[in-house]
Amino acid sequence: MIKLDTLNRGELFNELSELARAQGTKSKSEWRELVDEVLDSHLEDAELDPDGDLEGLETVLTDMWETYEATAGEETKSQIDEDPEAPHA
Repeated sequence: MIKLDTLNRGELFNELSELARAQGTKSKSEWRELVDEVLDSHLEDAELDPDGDLEGLETVLTDMWETYEATAGEETKSQIDEDPEAPHA
């Protein structure tokens, strides 16, 4: 069986950031749960090597909470207005 390891930390962080924004993640413990869910999902889809350093990857991604928190910020009105599904008055 071919083991894929096509996802890098940056791609995983971007995915986590998008999910965290969508889910309204507000704490490091919620972020840690999201990291676990995302890694488990990619393992199930054979997009990560189960023999790789998953603990190290989990630690690095969990520690990126501060980076996410610093860059997430509140949505601005212009960002909300860009949402095609947002109601318009």
